[in-house]
Amino acid sequence: MFSATYRLLEQECLVVRSCLCTGLTDIRNANLNGKGRYYTAFFQFAIGIERMAKLALILDHMAKNNLRAPGQQIVRAYGHDLETLFDTVKTTSQIRGDSFASSFAISPLATKMLRFLSEFAKGMRYANLDALASGNMQRKPLHEWNLILQDVIATKVPKKTKQRVIGQSVAVAKAIQDITSVIASDLSDEPLDMASALYKPALLDSASKHLVWELLLILAPLRDFIVESGHASEQTVAGRNRNIANVPNLSEFFEFIWLDRDYALKKKRWP
Repeated sequence: MFSATYRLLEQECLVVRSCLCTGLTDIRNANLNGKGRYYTAFFQFAIGIERMAKLALILDHMAKNNLRAPGQQIVRAYGHDLETLFDTVKTTSQIRGDSFASSFAISPLATKMLRFLSEFAKGMRYANLDALASGNMQRKPLHEWNLILQDVIATKVPKKTKQRVIGQSVAVAKAIQDITSVIASDLSDEPLDMASALYKPALLDSASKHLVWELLLILAPLRDFIVESGHASEQTVAGRNRNIANVPNLSEFFEFIWLDRDYALKKKRWP
């Protein structure tokens, strides 16, 4: 038999899983001909990471208090601040002495991405509507994400790859410039010419692979914390009925967070 807590944990894990899988798929496949997928990914990650971190903290409390809930106000007080939520789980993991606590020490690139997603979750998601309502554009989500992408292109995409892609694009552009035209812009609203319309999408595609890997490195310690807390919750409930399951096997919901770098760089769809 399954308790009400079991069912709630199951449903919440399904929500988190769906958000994160959609986010990974869209951030990997978004490009200049599908800019809307960037926004889909931002929303899904903002929701998925927030709920994943809050689930981690709830499970930790339950593990320490015989499955008693922490109370809504404690969890809601974290709001949508993904950085604070991540750091809180990290600190809790260190205090517990988890074997995986060191994996919370994410790279500068991952930190930059988490900060962007946190800003998006806290209010930047309204940037376009706010600009339409006020007539003043203060934040440009695509432009800010493009800065991250350009950093990845500069530091992680091999120089030979960039030279090959740009060289081929320039050659093709020269060959077709008299019979074609381009009316398009990049993620920073800069107009594209024929050559850049060919090579920029290819470079963004190369960069997106590395962003996916960094995102998986953000998600992995949260997953490990949740799974460990789930085991602890199920094992420490005093006087429980052995015929009633209170916590699902939480690892089954997060098997898509697989830290195989070569595999992750090749993958385009999650799960």
